[in-house]
Amino acid sequence: MDYLTTVESAVDKFYSVGSKEAHTWLLQFQSSPEAWTHVWPLLDPSKPNEVQFFAATTLHSKISKHLHEIPKTEYPDLKNRLINIIKAPTTSKLILTRLCQGLAAFVLSNSISDNDDDADDNNNNGIIDDLIKILPCDSMTNVELLIRVLMSLPSEIDKRSITKKPKLRENLTTTWCKTVWVLQRVFDTCITAVPDSKDDSLNQLALECCLVWLKLVNLPLDTITNLLPYFLSASERYSYDNDSRAWTVTQDCIIVVFNHPELNKRPQLLWQWLKNLIIIANNNNNSICYSDILTSVGESYSRLLLSALIDNNESNKWTIENLIKILLDCSEYPGRYPIDEQKSNIPFGFWYSLQDDLGTYDSPQDNEMKESLKPIYARLSQTLLYKTKLPIKQDEIGDDDERELFRCYRQDAADTMTYCYNVLGQDLLILIGQRLSQPQLQSQTWTDVESTLHAFQALSDCIGIQENNCVSAIMNLILCELPYNEYPKDVMACACSTIGAYAEWIGENPTPWLEHSLKLVTTSLTYGTITATPASMALKDISRECGSHLAPLAPTILDTISKTLVIMTPGCNEGLRLMYAAGKLLNSLPSMDIQLKYLDATLGLCVIKLHELLDKTIAPPRIDVVNQLKMSTMFLSTLEGVMGSSVLDGLLPIFKKIINNNEWNQDDDVLGAMHVCAQQTLQCLVHPEIEAKPLLPIIVVAYKNHPHPAALTLLRQVVLLFSRDPENIIGPIFADISAHSIGGFRTCKTIGGNLSELADLLEAFLGLLAQICKKSPKLMAHVADQIPEMLQCGIAGLCLPENSVIKAASTFLTHAINQTTQLSSYIEVIGQELVCTILQCVEGGVVRNELEAHAKVLMALNNNCGYWTAQWLRVALNNSSLTTPGQKEDFVRDVLREKINSRRLFDTLQKYNIQCHRQVMGI
Repeated sequence: MDYLTTVESAVDKFYSVGSKEAHTWLLQFQSSPEAWTHVWPLLDPSKPNEVQFFAATTLHSKISKHLHEIPKTEYPDLKNRLINIIKAPTTSKLILTRLCQGLAAFVLSNSISDNDDDADDNNNNGIIDDLIKILPCDSMTNVELLIRVLMSLPSEIDKRSITKKPKLRENLTTTWCKTVWVLQRVFDTCITAVPDSKDDSLNQLALECCLVWLKLVNLPLDTITNLLPYFLSASERYSYDNDSRAWTVTQDCIIVVFNHPELNKRPQLLWQWLKNLIIIANNNNNSICYSDILTSVGESYSRLLLSALIDNNESNKWTIENLIKILLDCSEYPGRYPIDEQKSNIPFGFWYSLQDDLGTYDSPQDNEMKESLKPIYARLSQTLLYKTKLPIKQDEIGDDDERELFRCYRQDAADTMTYCYNVLGQDLLILIGQRLSQPQLQSQTWTDVESTLHAFQALSDCIGIQENNCVSAIMNLILCELPYNEYPKDVMACACSTIGAYAEWIGENPTPWLEHSLKLVTTSLTYGTITATPASMALKDISRECGSHLAPLAPTILDTISKTLVIMTPGCNEGLRLMYAAGKLLNSLPSMDIQLKYLDATLGLCVIKLHELLDKTIAPPRIDVVNQLKMSTMFLSTLEGVMGSSVLDGLLPIFKKIINNNEWNQDDDVLGAMHVCAQQTLQCLVHPEIEAKPLLPIIVVAYKNHPHPAALTLLRQVVLLFSRDPENIIGPIFADISAHSIGGFRTCKTIGGNLSELADLLEAFLGLLAQICKKSPKLMAHVADQIPEMLQCGIAGLCLPENSVIKAASTFLTHAINQTTQLSSYIEVIGQELVCTILQCVEGGVVRNELEAHAKVLMALNNNCGYWTAQWLRVALNNSSLTTPGQKEDFVRDVLREKINSRRLFDTLQKYNIQCHRQVMGI
């Protein structure tokens, strides 16, 4: 098999099956000097398209990166062969694009090379002149090829960072000016072209070339001014087809031109351009198709446009008024979004920018501008209330993607309603009140009610105290006047969401709104899933914001909750929210007896259900047990007062059944939920250091049956509670669990297992040890025989790939080292091993960005064992061959010098890591 056949075979393997070996071999081929010779036969038209494309890509790469490999005397031959292939009629468009990129790279590289040879030569910037000589504009084919090469120049310029070099940047400006001259000739020639003709295709290609160049930074604004009339003319030509590539490119050209960084400094020119754009848009039968352009311009210059509303310049005022009119028409685009239309969402950003800039003006200008904006935002708010209406019929909803788009549209519209409120203030609330108080004569008007409620809900975060009267009137309509029984459940669901949004306001104005709100919410809980979800969310919000006012109403609500819990799916979000609310409501009850009564009606239901599940001879799905435990945990998270002991008494039998069952005591999910529930129980105890004692043996038995990270997290809290216990009840518990943990890690290491498989458990164990070293160091004296192996666990944790384990190990070791009185003798024994391990990590054992944890350990050693640390470092470095002796000494000096700022020490470790990698890579 000859060499060319081998290349073709590798190309075939790469494109057909994505072979990595073939890809590597092809990259090596592209980098080799021999590629200059073999690439030409591969470009033969008889070769497969994939082979030709690879050859064209190779040629482009060689010219861009390795042109120095061939002598300058061969440049003319290279250029001629490249042009001949480019002009060949059989060359496909895809391959032609690559070859044009190659020709652009050749001309540019040649120009840069000449420029480097003679820095004083002022004729070295004639890149366009060179191209015109190569491709004279004497035929349509040559003009097309010239434009394609011109299109490729910006990417080649960007690759070489020419824009960062002053002299070459100056040459770039000259190149652009000449490019503009060429493009103007093309536009002038094609101005009367018939759509879809060859001339029209050339016109579109010239537009694409303009767009590519315009995306380069700092092109002269004056040259762009010469092109804008052509872009506006193109917009008239291509706007009839909004989905065409030509219209998209034209829009992008105009948007990029208007976003030129220098245009903001020339407001007169901006107004002139914008007026011309508005005139063309108004002359178009479909002016809304200019909405993307006008929205972009409006967002970029909203402050300048805003000032024109109160300006005496009638021309500017006419321009901004017409811009706003077009965008209002766009927001009002007929049909339902997104099924019938996808235009009305375009101006959302503009409406935000326009009102947001009001805050940048001082009085009285801001008031004048606000008065000018009021009719605009009044019309917009009416539009949004109409456009956000839910569909009446099920078949109008659309598919899942369309539903999601409509949901996002309603959210954007809700945000825009807050912008309307910023301008309209009380007038918007009056409009909402009027819509809710209108007689509802037809069944379909429920959508008007729902969209109005949705809008009022959006305003909850921005309404001030001064609007209390308006809010009260609207609340009265929502809670007392609307005939929900005549509407679909969607209206009641939206009303519940609105009540939840105003929970804070209701807490500040409880009479009479709290009772009315809870009546509607509790009724909605029983109306099915459509209303139950927002009702449970509203109840949770109200219970959080109105706690001090709930006592008189709590029994009724708790009755409803207990009835609802029976019929709800355990563990569902609605059930969790109801348990949250139940805990809050229980806190407001006046006496212990009443609290215990409703404790049985809420948490008691979970306890009963858990007993039933755990007593079954055939084990139920574990998710049922987990869900009941989660609901109990949510209830306990809000419970306060003196009921904690009663709660724990009820849960202890459950915990015992779990740990004594051979199936449940091995289930990760069940054990995790049990430990979290037990941890939450501790928060409810008045005297946890006494009342939590029955929990201790459960923790030990559960952990020995099946070690779980959540058990160690629970133990951390228990250790804090019992650390000052005179009987040291926690000492044996901690010793027992610690010994079991260490034994497990030791076994894993002995059998050659991977500690990463126990990463969660190791992280939790090291976290427990870190807390004890920091807050209860005397407890370590009870496990003196275990301390060496604890430290070994910390050292092992520093080497694992899991970031969380590394941090936990670092925290433990740092606190252990800082406990000089209790642990100094142990640190001296393992110090050399610890420093060697850290050095291995620094040299590449862990990711460079994770070395901050190692820096903290080293700094602790510096501060507490400075003399020994210097010796340990030098011994560790003696075994390393990745750096020079001088680098090692510098590293030791920099490490030992830093005793305060761990960030600087981290930088030192990173620097040394880079030095080690350079040695490995042979740099």
